[in-house]
Amino acid sequence: MNVYTIEKFSLENPQEWDNLMQRCPDSTAFHSKTWMESLDRSFKQLTPIYLLIKQNETIIGGIPSFVFQPIPGIKLWNSMPWNLVGGPHIVNSVDLNTTSLISTMQEYVSSISRANGWCELAWTLSGTNFDNSKNLLTEMGYKYTERFTHILNTKTSIDSIWNAYNKRVRGAVRKAEKSGVEVRDTDNHEDLKTFYEMYIKTVKRLGGTPKPINLMQSLLNNGIANLAIATYSDTIIAGLLYLYFNKTVTLWCEASIPKYLNYRPNNAIFHHIIKWACQEGYEYVDFGASPPDNEGLIAHKEQYRAIKTDFYTYTKVLSPFKRSLWTHSENTLRKIYAWMQ
Repeated sequence: MNVYTIEKFSLENPQEWDNLMQRCPDSTAFHSKTWMESLDRSFKQLTPIYLLIKQNETIIGGIPSFVFQPIPGIKLWNSMPWNLVGGPHIVNSVDLNTTSLISTMQEYVSSISRANGWCELAWTLSGTNFDNSKNLLTEMGYKYTERFTHILNTKTSIDSIWNAYNKRVRGAVRKAEKSGVEVRDTDNHEDLKTFYEMYIKTVKRLGGTPKPINLMQSLLNNGIANLAIATYSDTIIAGLLYLYFNKTVTLWCEASIPKYLNYRPNNAIFHHIIKWACQEGYEYVDFGASPPDNEGLIAHKEQYRAIKTDFYTYTKVLSPFKRSLWTHSENTLRKIYAWMQ
């Protein structure tokens, strides 16, 4: 009989966490110790709470999570901020009773939520491993939202991947090269500053909330991120900060200058990163989540033959009054934060 228990991970030994996550096939940079430490330093509002999963007293996985406190008195627990897939992550080859594990996790998190005054719980789970958890979590009072990302399998040669691209992608990459666009990775701080200025304008144009530059710098400094930039006549015209850990490369923060888009720098950057992933032995490139109504973006990712992959966010409100306060404050506070960046 499998008996599961949950306990807090000692944050004084972060390398042990990475050793555990490296044994979990679906873990990404978002589940690494560097991500935990970087978010902890970059956001005063985020507090890491990392949990170990034991099966009959043997550690079999972990749950990376954060408590978000946007304003005094309001605390929300997330298995990973920004609707990124969180946990649990289980080591390879473990015989798992998903129903029993989910029940144990829910009971544990609910108990500490009461002690700490959290007003909301949010799990973001992989559809591959936890698709059968919908009914169980719904019965526990959670509401779920379907989301999806696009993942490209890179367990093959770059030539095979190139030949599988839609012909429009191959044409765009060739056009970038013929136009004189060059793509390279950089760790130069001045390049990062130039990219960040472009990134802020891109996020504002698209109506998003920017990530801080000190978070990007931390990820670059600690070996889980690269910055790919495209230049034209020695001018940086596009860039993408991408993350790497375990088996997966993740495309994360992208920016470009609109007047140069006809040179196809973004296509060139995507191909550069995919080529790098193949050369370095990574098995997947995750293109990131897409808004369901952005058909153009979805079609663009699928032209690289990335496969739509579902995941789900399960949310349970514990204090409707406190959650309502945050709901009414969120839009204004995000605008202030974006302005500050």
